[in-house]
This record gives sequence, C-alpha cells and structure tokens, in this order.
Amino acid sequence: MSYFSEHPQYDEATFLERFIMSQRLFTKIVREITDASHFFQQRDDCTGQHSSSSLMKCTSAIRHLAYGSVPDSLDEYLQMGATTARKSLQIFCKVIMNLYVEDFLRKPTYTDMEKLHAYHDEKHGFPGMLGSIDCTHWS
Repeated sequence: MSYFSEHPQYDEATFLERFIMSQRLFTKIVREITDASHFFQQRDDCTGQHSSSSLMKCTSAIRHLAYGSVPDSLDEYLQMGATTARKSLQIFCKVIMNLYVEDFLRKPTYTDMEKLHAYHDEKHGFPGMLGSIDCTHWS
C-alpha cells in the first residue's frame, strides 16, 4: 500500500486527512489489535494462499469507520472480498472496545473537560463555545 512502503507515495498530512489519525497512531493500533486477535494475524488458507494482512484488514475497518462506506467499497483497492471486509470491521470494533474502553472510550471526567475546554479556547479563541460549534455536547 502506498502509505506504508519504505518510500511512501503519500505524506503524513495526506495520511492524517484520509485516516483521521496519524500514521504513528494507526501503526500502534494495528500492532495492538494484531497481538490481541488471532483474526488479524496473517496466515495461510487451506490452498496455501496468504490471507489478507493485518495491515489490510485494519485499513479496511478504519477507512469504513472514517468514511461510513459499505464493506465492498474498498475491495479493489485492498484486494479484499466484502465478507472479509465486513468481518474485519466487526472484529475490529470488538477488539477496540476490549483494548481501549477503560482508557479512551468513556465519558470524560471533569478534569478531562477542563483540559479540553482550555485547549479549545486557546486554539480557537472562542471561550465557552466548545460543544456549540463542534457538536461535542456532554451532559
């Protein structure tokens, strides 16, 4: 894939735009998901052919989540069937929940919100507008 070769075709800014995360974070997630789930580990099928790589399965799942696309929309790009893409997405979401729910997939604490408001105010110059502009309403 053109993002992960020794001399990638696309730069970090393009990666960030297309994957909605840095390449460093993406690589970390792929590594942790591959370690946590047998499904994402590349292996040979009954005919001796390699299955889709962990990188391809995670790329499929993350691109589907980032763009809200259907499972077969990346089949030509990733050389992956719709069934594998759908299963990759389902298992990816389950593994993400198992790995990250305690640290990241929770309602923010009061301290988290204070930091988020301070960052938003500093970056955008509109104190007290977090939630009004970017729809991150928390009750």
